[in-house]
Amino acid sequence: MKSYKSFLLLLTFVGFLWGCETTDPFVNEVQLGLVTGDYEMALETVNEALEADPENGVAHYYKGLVLGSQAESIEDPVERKSIYEESRASMNRAQELMEAQEDRPSEYEEMQETITAFWANEYNSGVNILTEDSVRNVTPDPNWAAIAHFENAATIQPDSALTFQVLSSTYYNEQEMEMAISTYEEAMRLLEEPEIDDYEYLISLYLMENEFNKAIDLSEEAMEAYPDESVFVQYLADAYIQSGDRDRAISIVENLIAEEPDNPQYRRVLGTQIYQSVDELNSRASDLYEEQFEIRQESRGLSGNQLQEAENRIDSIQAEIKEIEAEIDELVQISTREMERVVEMEPDDESAHFILGIIYQNHAANLFERRNNTTDHEESAAYDEEARENLREALVYYERAAELNPDDPEYWQSLFQVYTTLGMEEEAREAMEKADF
Repeated sequence: MKSYKSFLLLLTFVGFLWGCETTDPFVNEVQLGLVTGDYEMALETVNEALEADPENGVAHYYKGLVLGSQAESIEDPVERKSIYEESRASMNRAQELMEAQEDRPSEYEEMQETITAFWANEYNSGVNILTEDSVRNVTPDPNWAAIAHFENAATIQPDSALTFQVLSSTYYNEQEMEMAISTYEEAMRLLEEPEIDDYEYLISLYLMENEFNKAIDLSEEAMEAYPDESVFVQYLADAYIQSGDRDRAISIVENLIAEEPDNPQYRRVLGTQIYQSVDELNSRASDLYEEQFEIRQESRGLSGNQLQEAENRIDSIQAEIKEIEAEIDELVQISTREMERVVEMEPDDESAHFILGIIYQNHAANLFERRNNTTDHEESAAYDEEARENLREALVYYERAAELNPDDPEYWQSLFQVYTTLGMEEEAREAMEKADF
């Protein structure tokens, strides 16, 4: 996302206006109205000139100048927009008429500077509200006031991508997601070459609003523009996963891995994105276990048909749990396989080791939950041993992450949890001290 930038334009309108040379007799009177702030008189004068000659490009220009100056004088920025719209229309007409002339008046060269000056005033006013505490603290509804200024800036100069970028960000701050998206779409349309963070920002907005098809299309466009940036592969996979098409996500990344088997970033994308699905499935399984437990508790006082219905529901839940757990096991196998390849290729990548530790630790938690919800003693013992084996695997990767970066307390917190569960009291105590609990 672009940072806010201020633009200072040193235009002194008084000297600027009186320095203009023109043969149109109405201009001096219009300039006098501008200098004195008598916009009504100036407008009346310029409208008379246009009545006499509707094709007078200079008159259209001065009408735009007068209207823009009048808009700036209005305290409430919301009330300025309609006047800026009229000003812009006059400027556009002036440009059209002047460009058709063989000998263009001096105002033609001044027009863009005038438009930019109006734009900069509104844009800078919005930026100051957002970035200067002294201004923000005295502005009612500061975000909306800034939005009004940016809307004015976009009206004055609708080809400014920067305006739409900061406008989108401000709408986002107000959680006006539809406007945040539409204004950044306009920014992207205006940018000759959108940057990486432009793509990332808009794709993220699409994902937040479940606009998965748009996220997919823009991720693919970004991959073409920045083929070396694996983050867009991740966005693409995420969009497919969130849209419910996990198989498509896996297929896309696996194809990329097949093309570049030594690229650890694609494997990281596959491992992490697939594990997101595992995390959701773990939550779903936990909810089902809780529901199953509650039905069992309630069924103790039931008999006859009610008891049968409760048992049928328990059987149905159990079948769904088994199906989910089979899927969890399959996806964990994929995610651990790919992340283990990442750490093989990049043995000093602390985040990859930490991610692997998380995957193994969370899978252990799921296995402990299975252990706690089975009445089969042998199955319970098997789940317990498998869970502990996953925790021992988690230790390997957490310890390596901590070795690579011993100053990160999160690594030691994770180690403390695993050491404690495995009954490694001395190690847990040392980890607790380093975690600064």
